[in-house]
Amino acid sequence: MKITEEDYKETLVISQLIKKIEQIDEVYVKNESDIIFQKQPFLISLLLGYKIDLNEYELEEIMKVVFLIWEFFKNHSQIEHKKISETQFERIQKRNVYMLKYYEGEKGESARMDVVAADVMHLKSKSLFTGILFQFGHKSALINLDEENRGIILVGLKSLIECFEEIVFEN
Repeated sequence: MKITEEDYKETLVISQLIKKIEQIDEVYVKNESDIIFQKQPFLISLLLGYKIDLNEYELEEIMKVVFLIWEFFKNHSQIEHKKISETQFERIQKRNVYMLKYYEGEKGESARMDVVAADVMHLKSKSLFTGILFQFGHKSALINLDEENRGIILVGLKSLIECFEEIVFEN
């Protein structure tokens, strides 16, 4: 997998956004939630869907990850004009689930790594997804998620990133 100069620069942005998100308070959550509800209401629906299966601490960490994604994309003007739809999200999520099933069918670690590399190469926001994986490897509430919820949520978050990328980068 080739890491570009842009990917490297993006890692610096992501590290700053992670620091910002770790400092959020109730005022930030309320204000940004109101903005999100107006500009990208699907994010609120996604969080509400996760609420059913997660405890308070897990949900708080997932909320932070969604805010990280939001912070990364929110200043792109396209976000004001086009909303993520449930149909768009489901289409992308189905593709990601198909990729995982394909991955599971591959024999050998090398073949599996090739599938992952090919899938990640199309992401324009590799550092963002890497930052999310970092959070899942370092936050106890995310580390301790049961395997099924962890997988479902990671596929959903990757799908959310890809929805934003469709809006921002593919006009």
